[in-house]
Amino acid sequence: MRIALIATSAAAVLAAPFAIGIAAPQMTGDEFVSAVRCVAYEDAAGGNLNEAKYQLNSEARRQAPETAALARAEASQAARQAVSGAGAELAANCGAQTAARRTGAV
Repeated sequence: MRIALIATSAAAVLAAPFAIGIAAPQMTGDEFVSAVRCVAYEDAAGGNLNEAKYQLNSEARRQAPETAALARAEASQAARQAVSGAGAELAANCGAQTAARRTGAV
């Protein structure tokens, strides 16, 4: 019985930092909103960004609700600008950021 208690306690102590790391945001709010905006521009331009979208959706669950709402609004605006042609220059600037994020350089 003592061995089970010790093993369970040790596992809990070792797993706690890992669990906290999973639940904590991996990006600041500004980084997250910028990444969402860039992915929206790239997506409207026809890029294949399924993995980036998946990562950002996962990150959205970790961000504050206000930050996630702002990111959704920015994505909608970026998509409208890209469709109207006003976002072409911005999409070009975001291309390098998106590629770096996919490779983990940022």
